[in-house]
Amino acid sequence: MTVDVDVAIVGYGPGGEVLASLLGQAGHRVVVFEKFPAPYGLPRMSTLDGEIARLLQHTGDGVKALEGSVPQHFGNLYGADGELAIRFDWTGELCGHASHLSLHQPNIESAMQERVASLPSVDVRWGTEVTEVEDLGDSVRVTARTLTTTDEQAPLEQVTATYVVGMDGASSFVRQALGIPLEILRQHDDQWFLTDFDILDPAIKEPETEIHMIPTGPYFWGPNGAGRCRTDVRIMPGTEPAELMDEEHGYAWLEANIGIPREAVRISRRVLYRFRSQYAKSFRSGRVFIGGDAAHAMTPFMAQGSCSAMRDGANLAWKLDLVLRGCATDELLDTYEPERLAHVVPLVHGSLAQWGLLTEEDSAKAAGRDAFLRSGEAHLPPMPILTAGIIHRGPDGEPVGPAGELSPQGKVRIGEREGLLDDLVGFGFQVISADPLDDALTDAQRSALDSIGAKVLILGDGGVGDLEDTYATFLAEHGATSYISRPDFYLFGTATGPQATSALVDALLAQLPLTAQPVPA
Repeated sequence: MTVDVDVAIVGYGPGGEVLASLLGQAGHRVVVFEKFPAPYGLPRMSTLDGEIARLLQHTGDGVKALEGSVPQHFGNLYGADGELAIRFDWTGELCGHASHLSLHQPNIESAMQERVASLPSVDVRWGTEVTEVEDLGDSVRVTARTLTTTDEQAPLEQVTATYVVGMDGASSFVRQALGIPLEILRQHDDQWFLTDFDILDPAIKEPETEIHMIPTGPYFWGPNGAGRCRTDVRIMPGTEPAELMDEEHGYAWLEANIGIPREAVRISRRVLYRFRSQYAKSFRSGRVFIGGDAAHAMTPFMAQGSCSAMRDGANLAWKLDLVLRGCATDELLDTYEPERLAHVVPLVHGSLAQWGLLTEEDSAKAAGRDAFLRSGEAHLPPMPILTAGIIHRGPDGEPVGPAGELSPQGKVRIGEREGLLDDLVGFGFQVISADPLDDALTDAQRSALDSIGAKVLILGDGGVGDLEDTYATFLAEHGATSYISRPDFYLFGTATGPQATSALVDALLAQLPLTAQPVPA
């Protein structure tokens, strides 16, 4: 049977779930191929940031998704001597949420999967393996087979899609089928043993995040959502991994190193694994894209692997939506690779540097490391911002002001409704102004903004009530009266005054390769 769809997604992890949800909610026909027969049901990622918490407002029931999550206020690195070397302050908010959250991943995924299951235009095919991807020029033919529990193979099925997105993991079949090479920063040969625990004793609270940089055996100890904790221990040379598989070893290690007795916890998951530090040299080949671990893989020490996959999904979703609706040309999709590559490569490098920091085996070098961390000169590197693609630039080609940074999100009142802004206005471009724009925006501008699904929101009486002064504070900090935010929350730019806002709208529309006959959202 041949099924024609707008987008075929290969892989149904967090990145694929984001993409399927956003495209399905926009009414596009989507098929998802996932080789595993059912949801995994156990946590892998344990941390997300406020940006991704904001994204979850759009991809599923945001409240359900964040059930069992707890804010992480501090991150602690301990030196070779066992004493605190540096304490990172993660307090504060980002995008209307805590800047760092410890979470239970199954809650996030089930919330997105439930939303996707409610969308009639999305077909998720569990237990189905893709065997061929062929770009036909005007479409892509995907060949897949349902995996069976018997020796008898199921027949092959072909699906024709306008676009295909491979979100199928670090060993991606789609990436290999396209022949996209990898930039491998390091071939990791060290193994780590991760153990998740459910906390049974109510007197034991979730720990703060701790990384112990012990030359003879570094480890991570931290939360894994409410009522849960996690250890991640490096297996040192001379240790036989098979000896560690016994659950009793996990309980004994926790009691010996953390002081929590066996009867206070229950092991829910143990896994032995190696890190990867790599990224694909291209994220697009014709009508086929890759994202998530298929496009980039990193060590877990910046907690940005799954977050980056979900950013990929959000970036592609709004661009594919405009193209599939006939509002923008295919050229818009050319911005996916430079935008995401420039953002994620520093995270791959940064997480590898963190790995090198904590796995130092030379005692003298470790002592020097610890002295530097305690000197007061060490600082947490800032998160990357958007530096490429669709952002407001000056005559020199450089981003203007805060363009490329994340936009704020605060609690507002619109009519009789109150809540976080995105919950009230949905996913899409936002033009937010403290000044009325009735005389500043032309009919042509309003029509174009409407075609791309942009919401024009005026702060103040009769418009949007800024209940906690989130927007007034942000605009004052940047000497602006308005800003434009992209659907994936990155600032296109800011402006001061109605006429400058009109010019900013023109700058946005000039960067979007819109068709001559825009299609209303």
